Amino acid sequence: MKKLYALLLTALITSASFAQDGTCYESYRKVFENRGTYEIKDGVHDDVIISNRSEEGNECYLGSVTVKNGEVIEIAIYFEDDTKEVVVYEFKDKVTWSVANGISRTRVTRNDEQINVMFIDQIKPKKKQYKKAPLPKFDLN
Repeated sequence: MKKLYALLLTALITSASFAQDGTCYESYRKVFENRGTYEIKDGVHDDVIISNRSEEGNECYLGSVTVKNGEVIEIAIYFEDDTKEVVVYEFKDKVTWSVANGISRTRVTRNDEQINVMFIDQIKPKKKQYKKAPLPKFDLN
C-alpha cells in the first residue's frame, strides 16, 4: 500500500511539473517527436492545434485546416460554441507551408508571431512495451 501511495505522489508531482514546464507547443512537439505521425493527406482536417507564440504569450487553439499537395492552404479557428472562422495571417515570407511529422513549418507573421499547425489526430499510438518478469518470491539458493 505504501508503494501505491508513493507511486501516486510521484505521478502527481511529475504531472504538475509538466503542466508548468514550457508552452503547449513544446508539450505537443515532444509527443510528436516521440511517437511520430501518419502521413498527412490532402483534404480538410478538423482536429488540429494552431499554436501562436509571441513575446506577449503562447496560446494553442483548436482548429480546422485544409491541406493541398502536402501544404496548409487555409486555417480556421473554432469558437467556444463550435463554430469556426477562417483566419488569414500576413506572413513575412512567401515560402510554402509544408508539414513534416505532423507539424507544419513555423511561419512568422508581420507581427512576429510564430504560427504552427499540429495534426493531433494523426499521432501514432504508443508502442507496445515488453511485459517485465516479476522478481522471484522464493529462495533461489
